[in-house]
Amino acid sequence: MMGPGHPARATGRARRALPILVAALLAAVPAAAQAKNHGRHLVRHGFDGDRGGAVYTTTNNPSGNAVIVFHRNRDGTLTQGPTVATGGTGIAAQPPFGFPIVDSSGSMALAEGGRLLFVVNDGDNTITSFRTNDWGLSRADRVSSGGVLPISLTTYGHLLYVVNEQSSSISGYYFSDSGRLWPIPGSEQLISPLFPSGPAPPNAGGVAAQIGFSPDGHQLVVTERGVPSTVGAIDTFAVNPNGSLTLEQADRSASVDPNPFGFTFTRGGTLLVSNVGQVNGTFDYPAGSLPIPQVLDPAQFTGSASSYTLSSAGALTPVSTEVASGGRGACWLVLSRDGRFAFVTNTLSTAPVLGPPNGIGTGVGGLTTYRVGSGGTLTRLGQTDLGPGSPTDEEVSSDGRFLYVSVPNVPPPPATSHIDVFAIGNDGTLTLITEGATLPTLISGLAVN
Repeated sequence: MMGPGHPARATGRARRALPILVAALLAAVPAAAQAKNHGRHLVRHGFDGDRGGAVYTTTNNPSGNAVIVFHRNRDGTLTQGPTVATGGTGIAAQPPFGFPIVDSSGSMALAEGGRLLFVVNDGDNTITSFRTNDWGLSRADRVSSGGVLPISLTTYGHLLYVVNEQSSSISGYYFSDSGRLWPIPGSEQLISPLFPSGPAPPNAGGVAAQIGFSPDGHQLVVTERGVPSTVGAIDTFAVNPNGSLTLEQADRSASVDPNPFGFTFTRGGTLLVSNVGQVNGTFDYPAGSLPIPQVLDPAQFTGSASSYTLSSAGALTPVSTEVASGGRGACWLVLSRDGRFAFVTNTLSTAPVLGPPNGIGTGVGGLTTYRVGSGGTLTRLGQTDLGPGSPTDEEVSSDGRFLYVSVPNVPPPPATSHIDVFAIGNDGTLTLITEGATLPTLISGLAVN
């Protein structure tokens, strides 16, 4: 998958020089301010003190995508502010499954201490950047995503990478303090391609879910559901000194549990992953098509979480495997600010319960809390109910006090979307503050200051 002249993999001293060399490169880009490596885990810009912070989500409207801005009050509640157009479009039904949301983790990303916001426009294959301020957003730039169907993006220092699901590709960009974007030469890479027809390899990948940097910025990780294969893939790439990539050959199909989706890293560098669960289906099907996931089958989509150590060569070694979430379709995963707890959203809720078939759309058991132990071990502590709907994206506030969960209007009902707000206790317990910010739209993505 690497063509002639592909940049060599960064190692040792070259890797340690990455922040300095990238900063020097950015200084040479017209109109770009000198690059500063701000790292990935920062105190985010926005409202502070008595003023709280900010929360962002998108409309994913095919007629014109937009960001909905909320003021985050001190008590965690939300007050809706302006809606700002991205200049791009959303999508009514995302391939290959036809879900009416951006079916990924990380479709929005804050950077520069929260002073910049990046958003994917999956309807027209673009990325929009914004400058944030106390009144809302100011659009800074909009560029091609370098592929088809951008669904997730990530930043480190002044680097931004996006994964394009339908073209099975990733592309990288430099960005300035003002939010301007420039493509990184040699950054385009293929991820594990979706097998076109015939029997599926045991660990086939193909349906991307998230892209993210390791805490030191030296590696890039992409999770891929292998639907309908038995497992799925986790690709790792080395980040070269100039910001380009080299595919890590050590272990590109490293998922040990069925269909990895969302992920994050602990401060110590352990990779925590949520797994959608086993999806059964016919492994032999026409090129370009996929069997429809049988979401009503309670034997499928048994959610779980896993953890891995990531070596400097890109190899993943399991720590905790298939720790059951107690729910179905464990898709999104975030970490508490102190690193002691992980929260997973079970998009298909818990089965069986009264109401819609197999609990889908009830919000019952929609959140699972794990304790993160020494070395990244995972222990399930319990589950928490949400308001009616199918929970998707989630984020923890910059002060670590609140968890925000988006619940879009994905069939079956409710008729409206909403963002649920929870207070995070010292012991990881979640207390519902409000099923607030009710929205008559298919919200997608979440970013929180």
